[in-house]
Amino acid sequence: MYASNNWKATKKLNINYGVRVSNFAVLGGSDYYVLDDNKNVIDTISQKGSVKNYLNIEPRLSMSFALNNNSSIKASYTRNTQNLHLITNSVTTSPTDKWIMNTNIIKPEIADQVSLGYFRNFNDNMFEFSAEAYYKAMQNQIDYKDNANERDPVIETQLLYGKGRAYGLELLLKKNKGKFTGWVGYTLSRTEKQIDGINQNKWYAARQDRIHDVSVVTMYDVTKRLNVSAVWVYQTGNAVTFPSGKYEVAGQTTWLYTERNGYRMPAYHRLDIAATYKLKHRKRFNSELSFSLYNVYGRENAYTIDFEQSDTDPNKTVAVQTALFRWVPSISWNFKFK
Repeated sequence: MYASNNWKATKKLNINYGVRVSNFAVLGGSDYYVLDDNKNVIDTISQKGSVKNYLNIEPRLSMSFALNNNSSIKASYTRNTQNLHLITNSVTTSPTDKWIMNTNIIKPEIADQVSLGYFRNFNDNMFEFSAEAYYKAMQNQIDYKDNANERDPVIETQLLYGKGRAYGLELLLKKNKGKFTGWVGYTLSRTEKQIDGINQNKWYAARQDRIHDVSVVTMYDVTKRLNVSAVWVYQTGNAVTFPSGKYEVAGQTTWLYTERNGYRMPAYHRLDIAATYKLKHRKRFNSELSFSLYNVYGRENAYTIDFEQSDTDPNKTVAVQTALFRWVPSISWNFKFK
């Protein structure tokens, strides 16, 4: 359930406030478990009906204050609840994501976010600029414990819980009018977790942490029918846990892991281009042809990085990078019926 109201407090100040109430019910029909402090199963719950209910109240508040006809300041506070959780093993070289819902043990993740921004239009709304800073405090964050067994049927025995934080600055410059349009966006941010039992109880980068995120989008109307566009993106590589060393036990090489998510995948970037041609209008439909090329300059962005012992020198370790698609051309014919 939700309710909201928009209140124009003054000619310059606009306030929107509301609340959302959600309830997530964990129902019987499957086995649920009771764990001790050491994450060992000590009891099994098998019952019909409701096993656990998570009722959450999520308030929202946003305010906009017009400085003049072209600029404004905006502030907001929002609480959000997430009942579906993504768990990623940052030690595994290939991305292995697992989605799980709330259980009697796994609680909803709760995020409280505040933001403050400045917005301005130029040249009769031909250009617009915005700068917004935000901070998000998160509860009930989830991650695998050290040396977790992902295949354990009782996934709760392999998880630990703590808190998180995310903060950053988003900048956007956009051109709205003319034959040439587009925008440039940049985000400087951090996303971190602190969970007792992981990384010596210190804050560490979440898998989704991207310090720099840049996007450049351009569109040009060559004629009334032909439009060309280009998109370039750059992102800091994902935080991962790579081995810091190795040792040999009974003739077998064992990797030594220390800091959680203390390393980075290589930076990700690529350029895509496209052209769209509008075909002659028909009585019953309009259509257009689109041509595109993904990753124009063939950047070999890392999908996985594996560590292997050198065949020539057992004291050396070799990092082997695997990339997927270099170039992906495509063509599509789109229809819009009247």
